[in-house]
Amino acid sequence: MNKKKSSRASLGDIARAAGISTASVCYALQNQPGVSKETRARVLRIAKRLGYAPDARIASWMQKIREAKSKDLLPIAWLNSTPEKNSWNKIAYLTPYLEGARARALELGYRIEEIWAREPGMTMRGISQILYQRGIEGVIVSQPARHIRLDWTHLAGISIDGSLLAPGLHRVMSDHAFNLLLALKSLKRLRHRRIGICLSEQVDRFSHHACRSTACYFHATTPKLYQVPPLLYSGTPPMHKKQITGWFQRHRPDVVVGLDSRLVKWLRDTGCRIPEEVGVVHLSLDDDVSDWAGIYSDKREIGATATEWIITLLQNRRFGLPKKAMNMLVRGSWRSGRTLLPFGKQTT
Repeated sequence: MNKKKSSRASLGDIARAAGISTASVCYALQNQPGVSKETRARVLRIAKRLGYAPDARIASWMQKIREAKSKDLLPIAWLNSTPEKNSWNKIAYLTPYLEGARARALELGYRIEEIWAREPGMTMRGISQILYQRGIEGVIVSQPARHIRLDWTHLAGISIDGSLLAPGLHRVMSDHAFNLLLALKSLKRLRHRRIGICLSEQVDRFSHHACRSTACYFHATTPKLYQVPPLLYSGTPPMHKKQITGWFQRHRPDVVVGLDSRLVKWLRDTGCRIPEEVGVVHLSLDDDVSDWAGIYSDKREIGATATEWIITLLQNRRFGLPKKAMNMLVRGSWRSGRTLLPFGKQTT
């Protein structure tokens, strides 16, 4: 009895069907320079029709061979759009992202190379040229970038947190809605009742208004005796203080939940004692206010995850803007701290 011999399409089969060399097929499948867009599209159609699938074992062996030949760490760009060049290395609430990215990159044979987008005279075209000249194919776009108009044809990109409006890159960010809900549930378990939420309109936009929805849901499901209307503030920092302190003095919550590291100072300026009279909960403790009560958002894990994702895109030659951008949300964890009493006030 004859056994039917299974066969799988090879690079040679695709090359013969396309009428080009095997090397050109490799360039096309790996999205490398050397073939036209039309040729690449034709090769991909033929590969799909023939049922071609790369051999994962060979790809793994070739990766090891390439690593053995070169000990140089491969670069990944960290695009810094902050007003100051060294912000990601000296501002406490930003440094954990970059530290996590650097540590994970080093583990995987890569290095993070910072590029300051606001360098005097720097343009998006200039950044694209710098990336090309330095052989950088992967870019992590950090906050507070809004629009990044690079030539993405031969670049893979990931953005961190929700500030980027365009283009639509894959994104790794805190799960703001989950973290807020976790903080509220933790406070209720500790028998805190009159809980006030104050968040910026900007953070709400970053979460696609999930923060607003969570705050409104919590307010609507809280007994009327304990309800405190949530505050979504906007404008400049001096306006933030005025809006928050005015809201606090009107409603007098027992606990204030927010994302500003100046909350304790601003509430003390109204004459309150923290935490004896009013508790304060922060939704992103990492390095900035690490001894407060609130949510440890694990910014280092966000940075590390962004690095892993960009490396995956590079190894699979997935360049250009994604057809469907995906969000990866990182959940935080609750931590006790000096700004909150272990048990809430008992309201009669």
